[in-house]
Amino acid sequence: MNNIVWHNNKVDEITRINKLNQRGLVLWFTGLSGAGKSTIAVEVEAELTRLGFVAYILDGDNLRHGINSNLGFSKDDRDENIRRIYEIANLFCNAQIITLVSAISPYEKMRCEAREKIVGRDDLGAPADVSLFCEIYIKASVETCKSRDPKELYKKEIIGADTIYEAPENPDIIIDTEKLSVEESVKIIVQYILEKQIDYLLPKILEIAIYAAYDAGKIILDVYKKDFDVKYKDDKSPLTEADKKSNGLICGQLKKYSPYIDILAEESVDDKKRLSNKFCFIVDPLDGTKEFIKKNGEFTVNIGLSYNNKSVMGIIYAPCLNKFWYAVRNRGAYALDLNKNILKLFDGNTKIKVSERTQDLIVMKSRSHSDERTEALLEKNKNKIKIITDRGSSLKGCMIAEGLADIYYRFGYTMEWDTCAMQCIIEEAGGIFVQGDWTEMTYNRENSLNEKGFIILNRIENKLD
Repeated sequence: MNNIVWHNNKVDEITRINKLNQRGLVLWFTGLSGAGKSTIAVEVEAELTRLGFVAYILDGDNLRHGINSNLGFSKDDRDENIRRIYEIANLFCNAQIITLVSAISPYEKMRCEAREKIVGRDDLGAPADVSLFCEIYIKASVETCKSRDPKELYKKEIIGADTIYEAPENPDIIIDTEKLSVEESVKIIVQYILEKQIDYLLPKILEIAIYAAYDAGKIILDVYKKDFDVKYKDDKSPLTEADKKSNGLICGQLKKYSPYIDILAEESVDDKKRLSNKFCFIVDPLDGTKEFIKKNGEFTVNIGLSYNNKSVMGIIYAPCLNKFWYAVRNRGAYALDLNKNILKLFDGNTKIKVSERTQDLIVMKSRSHSDERTEALLEKNKNKIKIITDRGSSLKGCMIAEGLADIYYRFGYTMEWDTCAMQCIIEEAGGIFVQGDWTEMTYNRENSLNEKGFIILNRIENKLD
């Protein structure tokens, strides 16, 4: 072996990850013949592809038509079959492809070897990166598998009731196909993958949501340019044709991610099943309807995403300005004027941050929702304040994120869809966003009313007394 040298690639792991916008992962489907491994794996691959990921199945039977065609079914041959499969899977994983292996792989020892090959070991001998391998036990009794027997292996006694199959001791996922449908099984597995891939999933979602917001903006402007009727909801808030059309378009496009991401939208019926989902889009199809009615141009389209009740993505689009503000967790915040720039996500030239001002502060006020408590607070702290200015909708938060203003106190009621997108943008720009009592703001709640108001600051030193 001395004449064999390992050659390193010029393309490193990070480059591949950024190019594909995903991380390599091996999903190892194990279980008896007839349990449903291939059936479920095929559907998972299709769903991942639909959601914008690059995925590929290494099916045990398919590989026996080619690279493993010289192997039989003795224990040694079965072990060699699995060894070859996990070596191939490791290469695919290194290429950052989500790889689905569907093979009986009856022996625990070989499955452990597969995991160790993919995951590797650190300097202390511990697993190096457990997130790279997921063992999925497709569970079904021998009797059930015999009744299905799609390949007639049991009938031909190639596989019998006494066949040795060592069920996984601690699989990452158990899918009992005697209790779960294919659709239910696929949802569990894809949901698991989305959580594992969240840092790469968010930019994919961002692009879809930006185009949804832009298209909604065009619909809103079509209504804006003509006379329109105004109705009022039970809470006395106004409702126009633009609100409803924008809501329908956005929700229709975001449903691409159903059933893995639920939607809470201002103009849609609230489906409480969202509460059991870690992911939830939070949509205000027309934030600032009062400003829309006044025709002052200060209204926006807001699309946020919560994960584990925290805002992790935000898009705010101002149709009259043709300008976007957007952010993704750990990626920074950006402001993009489409009158000056083409759409290029995560462009360093459009990255924004809050100001560093601690004196001569610029304070934002709501154009349509002022209150006595806010007025009293501003009067008490007027020595710190240089300018007080007002804007409609979420534009106030966008100005703070962009460094054009510093403070906004809102003590009145708002809703989740008023703040979710804005919070991510503020925080990724380096600012502070909290409830009016200085506790954390959360999302995808039973009660969507923000009862405590909220506070936005560029710096904690600018907290008003």
